[in-house]
Amino acid sequence: MKFFTITALLMGVCLLSGCTGLIDLALNKSISPEVQLAAQSPESWYTFMPHRAPGFCLRTRHAIVWEDDSMDLGYWKGLHPQPPHRVLMEARGSIFILHRRYVWDGNSVGVTTPNDLMPSLRHDALYHALKEGAPISRRDVDKAYRADCLQHGSQLGTWRYFTLRLFGGIFNRLGQHNTLIIVPTTPDTPPAPLEPDRPDDPYDDISYTPA
Repeated sequence: MKFFTITALLMGVCLLSGCTGLIDLALNKSISPEVQLAAQSPESWYTFMPHRAPGFCLRTRHAIVWEDDSMDLGYWKGLHPQPPHRVLMEARGSIFILHRRYVWDGNSVGVTTPNDLMPSLRHDALYHALKEGAPISRRDVDKAYRADCLQHGSQLGTWRYFTLRLFGGIFNRLGQHNTLIIVPTTPDTPPAPLEPDRPDDPYDDISYTPA
């Protein structure tokens, strides 16, 4: 336990000083060839941005909706911090909507395979919202990640879950803040319109980069 604590502290220093590349190297972080190849298809739901690999190099091409009766996320929207404050995500009770062009980095540790894409995407987005003050529980977010890993056949999901329970809160407090504006809503608030799919969306047209 002492070793893991020291490792977490050292990685925290790296995050604060901006040397995230060293963290990626230490954690053997990479994007699998299968994920990169599938992104080249016009039907792919995500884009791979090689110049950013293995960090925030994956971006959604269309909106994705999860409905999970085991979670109550409340009602809120997450807006881009810069005008025109585009809606990036929103929660409507048990429904979570992630709008097009959200950028994430796959697994925090090890290789991101096709089976890891959906679990890592929802978890990263909800941790992002949690970091910026969304009224959600980290425990519930981590449990949902574990369930997603089982559903999608993601290997090492249980191991990653316990790692998140130990260190997820530490790392989620580090790094850059104010990358999302959380706005409370109500059940009567209409959801934001879903933008049309853009299979030809160029990977270098970055509208949002989480930290």
